[in-house]
Amino acid sequence: MLKKKVENDDDNDSDDSNDDWEEVEEAKIFDPEIYQPKLPEKIQISMNQLGKKTKNPIDQIQAEIRQQINRMRKENQLIQHKCSILFAINRIQYLNSLIQDPLIKSLALSMNYLVPADEKNLSLEKYIGIFITKFSKNFNITILEKHDYSIDLYQELLKSFEQKKIEYNLIINLMIISILRMSNQMVRLCYLIDALPIKPPMNLLSTSSSSNDSVVTKSKSKSTENDETTTTKEFYWIEIFDNDHNRWICYDYHPHRIYDKPKKISENFPIKQPTYIFAIDNDGNISEITARYVQDWHSNQIRKRRLTDGWLEETLNIFDNNGKHTRYKEADNLEFEKISQQIELPKKLSDYKNHPLFVLEKDLLKYQAIYPPDSPPLGFFRNQPVYSRNCVHILKSRETWLRDARTVKPDEQPYKIVQSRFKWKVNPGEQPEKEMIGVYGEWQTQPFEPPIARNGQVPRNNYGNVDLFKKSMLPIGTVHLQLPGLLRLANRLKIDCVPAIVGFEGTCSSHPVLDGYVVCKEYKDILIDAWQQDQKLQREREREKCLKRIMENWKRLIRGLIIKRKLKIKYG
Repeated sequence: MLKKKVENDDDNDSDDSNDDWEEVEEAKIFDPEIYQPKLPEKIQISMNQLGKKTKNPIDQIQAEIRQQINRMRKENQLIQHKCSILFAINRIQYLNSLIQDPLIKSLALSMNYLVPADEKNLSLEKYIGIFITKFSKNFNITILEKHDYSIDLYQELLKSFEQKKIEYNLIINLMIISILRMSNQMVRLCYLIDALPIKPPMNLLSTSSSSNDSVVTKSKSKSTENDETTTTKEFYWIEIFDNDHNRWICYDYHPHRIYDKPKKISENFPIKQPTYIFAIDNDGNISEITARYVQDWHSNQIRKRRLTDGWLEETLNIFDNNGKHTRYKEADNLEFEKISQQIELPKKLSDYKNHPLFVLEKDLLKYQAIYPPDSPPLGFFRNQPVYSRNCVHILKSRETWLRDARTVKPDEQPYKIVQSRFKWKVNPGEQPEKEMIGVYGEWQTQPFEPPIARNGQVPRNNYGNVDLFKKSMLPIGTVHLQLPGLLRLANRLKIDCVPAIVGFEGTCSSHPVLDGYVVCKEYKDILIDAWQQDQKLQREREREKCLKRIMENWKRLIRGLIIKRKLKIKYG
């Protein structure tokens, strides 16, 4: 037993001898080797998140900088890819201009004796065979191993005609085309190009802030080496149109062969996986004929190296002189459709994603749907129906269809319910959630019918503006005036003037773009005259302000010079 001292608070004057003591039990000291405490069956440990790691703001800034750099490099690489296509188009136009030169055409016409006389009684294959046989006997052909790109093609072409000696494969093709064209044959010059990659190499993309400049310089040196090698990877051949069978026949002088199956000529290509093949005809029309010669035309490997945004089609339409529905282009389209119909279903699940011909229902995007819903599948892949890409349609909300000058038909039910990108559903006491909206297909819409302006009042939307996403949406009886400051004058003259919404900007939170004002036609001349007078007054005011500012500056300068002179006289 131990004694514990207890202080007595009642008597402050008592000394230490009067302190009270009480007996307490001695504390037990356990031996750690013998001590075995009783633990519960379940133990719950709770930890707070105070020690959670926070992102370093410097790392975030560096990551954003790297993203911007990579984005700019990708954009620059895409521009280079498009430029290489434009250079190829310019190249084939230049070669066609040599063939169409009057002097070259006259020399080709002088070689008309090489063309078979009984053309109507011969098939095109025999016709070409007889012509090439006479052509080979008439010219001394010794092809050089390396093509000299520094030569003047026009002078070389003239020399080959005059001396009847050919040293380059390209000159042979140009001469054959010029002679056949002078015999009223539709002949194309085909050009295989090795375009620059559509995406930059991975070693050019910065993945960390510690990337060295040496890596970039090495990658640049490799890219320049590749550029030098790609310039030599040119390949030319000829296509002749068969009027009897309404198709194009390809011919290559080396090894003097007519290819009934065009894809066999790809064995002679210097590029294993060509990206683009162009052809130019007698009228200067440029067509892309890659689908005729490339194996696995719709594979992912080919699509990743090509443009898919419609830029190439729009560019080639510029060089279309005869229109889209010529006989020769229709022959191309029919052949390309047959090629597409002969393509088998992909055997890999990843090949279905973004495939131009086939689609799985699970690969549909948020605003895509299959219509009609009872479309027959083309086949099955792992018990999943495979549909044609033609059955896939884009769905849009009511507001989005309105921007395309279309409105949803009355009593139409949404074809699909999706989560909105911009609208949020906020309930008190709950976290905000994205709102669910209905989307519709084009078959559920109709063209927008513009309202009619009456009594000098312009029809408005629910927000007091005029939706003018397309010119056809302008209200009947109104005009669109793009004059700055017109609203102020219209309010002064008490004329109804409404801002026009022409679009939306922004990614996360879009806001309307206003451009001009919509007024009734009867007030057009009045407002334009008032605006011109107001602009004249504003110019006069600006001129007066400018003159006043000039005079004040001169006064300030003269006053400073006077003060400086007085100080100099007074203080020497």
